[in-house]
Amino acid sequence: MKFFKTGVIGCGRIGSLLEEDPLRGKPCTHAGAFSTLKNAQIIAGCDINKTRLKNFGEKWKVKHLYTNYQDMLSENSLDILCIATWTNQHATMALEGARSGVKGIFCEKPIDVDFNLARKLVRTCQKKNIPLLINHERRWDAYYQKAHKIIRTGKIGEVRTIIGNALSSKPGELLAKQYGGGALFHDGTHLIDLLLSFGGPIEWVSGNENRPKGKRFIEETASAMIAFQNGSQGFIEAGGNRNYFNFELDIQGSEGRLLIGNSGRELYITKKSKRFKGFQELEKIPFPKPKQYESPFVGGAKEMIKSINTGKPAFSSGEDALRALEIIYTIYKSAQQKGKRIRIK
Repeated sequence: MKFFKTGVIGCGRIGSLLEEDPLRGKPCTHAGAFSTLKNAQIIAGCDINKTRLKNFGEKWKVKHLYTNYQDMLSENSLDILCIATWTNQHATMALEGARSGVKGIFCEKPIDVDFNLARKLVRTCQKKNIPLLINHERRWDAYYQKAHKIIRTGKIGEVRTIIGNALSSKPGELLAKQYGGGALFHDGTHLIDLLLSFGGPIEWVSGNENRPKGKRFIEETASAMIAFQNGSQGFIEAGGNRNYFNFELDIQGSEGRLLIGNSGRELYITKKSKRFKGFQELEKIPFPKPKQYESPFVGGAKEMIKSINTGKPAFSSGEDALRALEIIYTIYKSAQQKGKRIRIK
């Protein structure tokens, strides 16, 4: 059987280490996902931390280990390059991978800090016919896919409003130039990706943010009003200085409502009110379970190989991620102009 030779740059949390978390569903990392596939084999790993690199090699039985990713690319004929490093390194490393002749690139989200560099990466991969997949892993989550089906079948009617939040604790004093942004940038990229998926193209955004330490540093909180081209509305909030983490979408339709996130899933449909004559109310019904559940990371890894084999763009492509990045930066721009509505081109 032909197998795809895979190399991983970044042996930290999302690259490998989160597999050690006993509470998480497995696999939940790049290495964990590709190691489960019969038609893929991790043959090389790279990290600047030698101890972490050594542990990566032992855990995944990888012999070719490097502290310089360019050496890894030049000394191995890789089919798939996984990038699980700091965001400001994504596009540079992926471009090197594209030049080295890899057949597919599996890159952690967001696509990059630098929009122009991210756009160059997308165009380069298009020109070379290299599938570029950005790991917005909820796209392969069976419950989010089930939510799509609920909406497509008209169970909650036409989507009218989508509210999303990615709430988390107060961030450290991190430079925006280096990190891109705070929760809106790193967790909000999932929100924007899902809003585009459930709501369609966005017409305009109006942003708000709180940067107590000034514009040089990432935001503590960011939020935005969003108008979709189809007339529906949206609102998102990220950060929020909470003492907990919560990621959730509240999708409200003309005939019902569904909530989905890390706290669970709920579904409501319109029924004749039992309390008020002549009124309709929402009644909670069971959220349908998927026939089977597979780790979203495995779904993404399978999608990478499928895209290479078929020559078709990956589901969660570089183009999709570039659009999400554009919207995030437009929200920041709007916030710095006191919430001015800015159209998305």
